[in-house]
Amino acid sequence: APGERVLDCCAAPGGKTTHIAERMGGRGEVVAVDVHEHKVKLIEQQAQRLGFRCITPLALDSRRLGERFAPESFDRILVDAPCTGFGVIRRKPEIKYTKGKDDVASLVAVQQSILRAAAPLLKKGGVLVYSTCTIEREENEDAIARFLADHPDFSLDDRLAERMPEPVRPRVRSGMLQLLPHYFDSDGFFIALLRKKV
Repeated sequence: APGERVLDCCAAPGGKTTHIAERMGGRGEVVAVDVHEHKVKLIEQQAQRLGFRCITPLALDSRRLGERFAPESFDRILVDAPCTGFGVIRRKPEIKYTKGKDDVASLVAVQQSILRAAAPLLKKGGVLVYSTCTIEREENEDAIARFLADHPDFSLDDRLAERMPEPVRPRVRSGMLQLLPHYFDSDGFFIALLRKKV
């Protein structure tokens, strides 16, 4: 909503960042973090091209967010986590040859570290969206179960269904959505909506 402060972790190249800024009517602040300096420049270019002054691009490892931001300083947080990308394999078939079981394990560790770093920064009552472009259960449902076990101050938000287009709603289960390519001729994608308890 306009006037909110939103954190977009792993934000490059900036498409979701600028969409958030648009939804906010350009009022408030979207802090767009990415670990790679050259990718942060892409976010800056997107913001300039679309005329959004409310976007603050920042080169920072999202596992170290607590070193930069105060606790409970964001209304909303998006963690579009680094993942194996198995959900986009038909568009990027080389993934079959570059990703394996070891990659899943190491990425799960990174995802959990980012979630742990982001969680304290969310205000009570605030919403954290976790998403990946994979179909790997360890990176999706299991990752959320692990996070919730370690963070009893968070819960899955069942209102995810009402935020989805009508054909997608029946696929939402307890605040989580796993899209598979054959459902809607789309990429495979996972979304979880988490709310910090008041």
